[in-house]
Amino acid sequence: MTTYQAPKDIWAVNGALQPKEPLNGDQDPRWVDTYGARGEASLEQIGQLLGVDLGKRCLRDPPARGYYLFCGHRGSGKSTELRNLRNQFHHADLYHVVFADAAVELDVYNLRYQDILLHLAAKLAAQLAAAADRDIDPLHLQPLYEWFTERIEKRDQIKQFAQEWKGGLEDAPSVPFLAKVFGRISIAFKTNATYKDELRLVLRNYFADFADAFNTLVTRAEEALGQRLLFVVAGTDRLRDEDAVAFFGASVVHLRQVKGLFIYCAPIHLANAEGAATQGFDNVFHLPVVKVENEDGSRNEEGLRVMRQMLEKRADPSLFDDGVADRLARTSGGHPCELLRLLHYTFLYAENERFDDASADHAIRSLASDYRRFLNPEDYRVLATIDGGCDAEDGDFRLDGLLCDLALLEYKSFFKRSHPIVRTTNEYKRAVSRLGRSEASS
Repeated sequence: MTTYQAPKDIWAVNGALQPKEPLNGDQDPRWVDTYGARGEASLEQIGQLLGVDLGKRCLRDPPARGYYLFCGHRGSGKSTELRNLRNQFHHADLYHVVFADAAVELDVYNLRYQDILLHLAAKLAAQLAAAADRDIDPLHLQPLYEWFTERIEKRDQIKQFAQEWKGGLEDAPSVPFLAKVFGRISIAFKTNATYKDELRLVLRNYFADFADAFNTLVTRAEEALGQRLLFVVAGTDRLRDEDAVAFFGASVVHLRQVKGLFIYCAPIHLANAEGAATQGFDNVFHLPVVKVENEDGSRNEEGLRVMRQMLEKRADPSLFDDGVADRLARTSGGHPCELLRLLHYTFLYAENERFDDASADHAIRSLASDYRRFLNPEDYRVLATIDGGCDAEDGDFRLDGLLCDLALLEYKSFFKRSHPIVRTTNEYKRAVSRLGRSEASS
């Protein structure tokens, strides 16, 4: 086995960055355990809720059902950590994990609960088909098979397409049949706009039948595998605002009709919501960014160590001039994707094949310019108010936008502070100055 070594050439560093692609958890040599520096949700805490004793590698009285949200900033590492959760919990003595990434496997810009549930049915059937020694009596597959033949295959608008999905398959209730047919339906949800709405309509009109059939499959799958199932869905945090409200709010009644244990990735503002957006879920896990500063503005050494370690997993330490890696770590605000963006910008301005102070200066100014393009004077006022220790008066809608755009970062215990990059801008400094004059005159 070859020992992983970070690139020692800045061109190779930049070529391998891919900041928007999640890592495969601890199975990727670039993965860093950040939970201790984040200070909130940990695998142990999530395991406690799911009945997982990680120390003894066993299940202890797991819940019969559960529907959970895993929230955090865009690009904060949620998809990576959900993959790591899959790696740790998918074990003969723990759970059989059915993992899906909606951002990769479905059309996340046009996503509904129907797409997700049919996709999970396909994923489960495919994993059962791969476990050739774990068969299920066709009698128990009959409900899902009949749902397809009666509700989809005989529907005039998609009859021809349904016949194409069955092409080359033995037409009988079996795990391989369901895996391939539902897998092809799932592909249609991503690529075929013509049939997408019709499929959703079928599922909506006959959802009770589908849910009953899916529940039968879950029960029989757990019996065949000798394990509980755990469904983990990444990528649903990328839903647009109105789609996110519909999926996690109005659609939760449908999501809960499939009985089991489910973890859905969700955008950060839902973690701060009070009301319909989260009330249908049993618990909300928070993944705050890494704490690189304390509340008084001083350095948080543990957080900075973790962020430097992220850099050193992607670029050999010899490529950085003294203090540059530490500077990038602190300026990132503890946000992993922002750290990689800064490293990319540093590469763009690097001379002499090194990451030096001059290229770091340019990188910080470039990232600050990105924020100046969408922040307005009122945003800077709200950010300065929050940094000053006061509650903003503008309502949750403005805070939601700042959190989603990363101008405002959330740390453990819901402590919020503006992105350090924003604090370098003249617009922010003027807002702080005006706020100070306003307080002095009051």
